[in-house]
Amino acid sequence: MYSKLKVSCLAWLICLALQLPASILTVDRIAAVVNDEIITLSDIDRALLVYPVFRKAGESEQDLYLRILEDLINYKIAWLEYRDEIQLTAEDFNPLQTAIIRKAGSLGKVVSLLQRFDMAWEDLRPFIRERVMYEKVLKDNFQMKITIPFRQIEDFYNQQYLPAQESLNLPVRSLVEMAPVIEKHLRTLQAKGRVSGWLREIKQSYRVENRLARETR
Repeated sequence: MYSKLKVSCLAWLICLALQLPASILTVDRIAAVVNDEIITLSDIDRALLVYPVFRKAGESEQDLYLRILEDLINYKIAWLEYRDEIQLTAEDFNPLQTAIIRKAGSLGKVVSLLQRFDMAWEDLRPFIRERVMYEKVLKDNFQMKITIPFRQIEDFYNQQYLPAQESLNLPVRSLVEMAPVIEKHLRTLQAKGRVSGWLREIKQSYRVENRLARETR
């Protein structure tokens, strides 16, 4: 199974080098199912390339892939749980869109990344709306009172962000550019204990099948 994960990971790395659409190289399949909604390997590939993703020290490609998939499952559950209750606005989308542009280096580079998945800029919001919903719920309920010292942001930048970008062959942004993104990420990690209890509670109402995790056991 690890070799199958490697094939998909290597596919989008090759895309970076050859400037080819990922759809040409990746044979897509279902990675997880939440109720009747699916998450595919291509969704994980898109998340790795588009989202601000931080690879943990010593984390294998397989573990990184499974962690991103678990995040996508959580985003989908939050979307399904709150979509009828919370109406997302342009203001809700702006922070994540800004972080995505900052990671890529420019709007034009984001558009180039999206084109590898036969997507245009207009397709970005439908793709990221589940994460936007998840982050809005977290911000409103768990993160407002958490303060992150700048030294902690700087240490994370040097010890995790830089090695992760180099290992994924992605452009490196400056500490000044990445500080807001890293601060948000660290705030999310600190709220993890409270968030995990919230997720356990709402997950009970959903049928979740993580096929990829099951296949790697």
